[in-house]
Amino acid sequence: MDILPILAILIVGIGVGFINIVSAGGSMLTLPMLIFFGLPSNVANGTNRIAILFQNVFAMYQFHKNGHLNWKLGLSLSVPTTIASIYGAQIAVDIAENTFDNLLATFMIIFAVLLIIKPQRFIKEKFNQTTSIILLFIAFIFIGIYGGALQAGVGFFIMLTLLTLVPRIPMAEMHGLKVLVVTIYISVSTFVFIANGLISWEFAIALSIGSATGGFLGGKYASVLPDKLLEKILIAAIIFFAVILLMR
Repeated sequence: MDILPILAILIVGIGVGFINIVSAGGSMLTLPMLIFFGLPSNVANGTNRIAILFQNVFAMYQFHKNGHLNWKLGLSLSVPTTIASIYGAQIAVDIAENTFDNLLATFMIIFAVLLIIKPQRFIKEKFNQTTSIILLFIAFIFIGIYGGALQAGVGFFIMLTLLTLVPRIPMAEMHGLKVLVVTIYISVSTFVFIANGLISWEFAIALSIGSATGGFLGGKYASVLPDKLLEKILIAAIIFFAVILLMR
């Protein structure tokens, strides 16, 4: 295999790993690039997950080290998400390339719009604790299905849900929860792609090294940067990936 695509994927992986931790949506760069280098959509989808798993493990270390991992809530939410992600991954294995691209584009547009308008601002009713927990579990079932099937942009959905249903959650803790939940469900659902031979291991290793480096840096700085700055990074990422999506 030509070394140039491998090096390109490794370098991009560093930036994407950082973006995925301090905001979300980095897969909107890696998936098109993997497809550009000749991988079928479902193989690119599976390959990308290996890198996400590695980047998240390094990021989790940083969040835990800085005291920003809510293990109790994260592990609780991971149960329905992981079960649902297995179903979603099975859908992705059999999905046609055109259908995959269309679904990815549609969901990213929806996520971009929702995060820009911040619908949680218009929710006047304050949910009691029981209602919030029920809604969280229902939402994370759908997050699991989407994450298992498409993955790209799932961080946006997780953050939107947490910002809506977990009042006054600190940005660093929110990112920690996102990383913890994604790490657990993707470590299980990725075996569906492995079992079906939908991993390009050369690209997966290169992307994993880059993403792990970026994830380590992202976890470090997402834990110490001010909430307002993290919010600005998030908004910038939304706009940036929305533009990329429209160009595609």
